[in-house]
Amino acid sequence: MPPAFNSSSAIAFMNNAGRARRPFLFVLSYDLSKNYLVPLDEMNPETIRYNFTPWEAAGIPSVTSSAPPFKGKLTPQKIPFETYRKAFRHVLENLRAGNSFLTNLTLSTPVLCTASLEEVFEQAQAPYKLWIKGEFTCFSPETFVKVSETGQISTFPMKGTGSADQENAEEQLRSNRKELYEHTTIVDLLRNDLSRVADQVRVERFRYLNKIRKADGKEILQMSSEIRGQLPAEWKDTLGTWFFELLPAGSICGAPKVKTLEIIREAEKELHTGKGRGFYSGVCGVFDGKTLNSAVMIRFLEETEQGPVFKSGGGITHLSDVCQEYAEVYQKIYVPAG
Repeated sequence: MPPAFNSSSAIAFMNNAGRARRPFLFVLSYDLSKNYLVPLDEMNPETIRYNFTPWEAAGIPSVTSSAPPFKGKLTPQKIPFETYRKAFRHVLENLRAGNSFLTNLTLSTPVLCTASLEEVFEQAQAPYKLWIKGEFTCFSPETFVKVSETGQISTFPMKGTGSADQENAEEQLRSNRKELYEHTTIVDLLRNDLSRVADQVRVERFRYLNKIRKADGKEILQMSSEIRGQLPAEWKDTLGTWFFELLPAGSICGAPKVKTLEIIREAEKELHTGKGRGFYSGVCGVFDGKTLNSAVMIRFLEETEQGPVFKSGGGITHLSDVCQEYAEVYQKIYVPAG
C-alpha cells in the first residue's frame, strides 16, 4: 500500500506534483484524516487499481464496458429500523431548529457477498471504479470536479434518487417537493463552494436525469446538475490548496457545512462500524499532468473484521419521511451493470 498522508502533507504533495506536472492518483477520506496519494508511474496494480471514465465524458453517469456482468449476489442484512429512526429524529430536530437546511445521513449495512471485492471491482460497470486491497471497492456514478487544461472547472452534484420501474417515474421524481428542495439546496451550496476558488461561476445544467442499470436488471433514476467556473491560470501550481477548499463534497454532507458536519457526527454514532465513514463519501481522482478528473466515493463496499459492509445514505430535509428514507438507503445497495 502507498503511505497514508494527513491533510497538510496531502496538500503539499498535490501542490508539488501539480507544479511538476507529475500525474498522480489521490484517494481522500471523508474527514481528510487518512489519504492515499501515489504517482501513476509508481502504482502497484496488486494493491490499488482504478478505472475512471474519460475526462471528456465526466459528469455523465452512464458507461459501457467490456467487463462481464456481475454474477454474484449482494444480500443486505438490514440494520433495525428503530436504530435508523433514532438517528433520523436527531437530524430532524436540528433541521426544525434551523441548525441545518439539509443533512446527509449515512449508515453501514452488513452484506453477504458471493464475490470478492476485487471481483466486484472488475465486474461492476460504473464511470468511476476504485479498488484498494484489504480495504474497499467503490463504483461511483458521481463526478465531483473536473478541470480542463485551461482551468475550466465543473462540478456535478447528484441529489435525487428514484426507481425507474414505476409508472411516470421521471415525472414523479421531478415533481417531488422534497427532492426539489434537496437538489436545489446542494446546487446552491456547490455554487458557493466553487465561488471560493473560481470566477464566472454559473449553473450550466439544472436537474438532468440519467438511468443506472443494476445487476438485477432493474433501473434507478439519478438527478444531477452541472456548475462551471474558471480557475486562475496557475491552478496546477496550487492544486492541493484550492482543491481542499472544496472538501468535504457538499452533496454528501449538507448545508451549512460546518454545523451540519457536527450533526452528522452525532447522528451517525450508531450507524457505522468502528471506522465511521472512513473513505466512504470522500473523494478520489487523477491528475494527468494537464487535467483533473475526480469522483465522490459513493456506492461503496468495504472490508471489515466482521465481513463486508455496504455504506449508503441519503439527504434529509424537513419534508423527509423516515420510512421512505430508510427504503432509499437500501435501494442504493447494488452493483451497477452498465
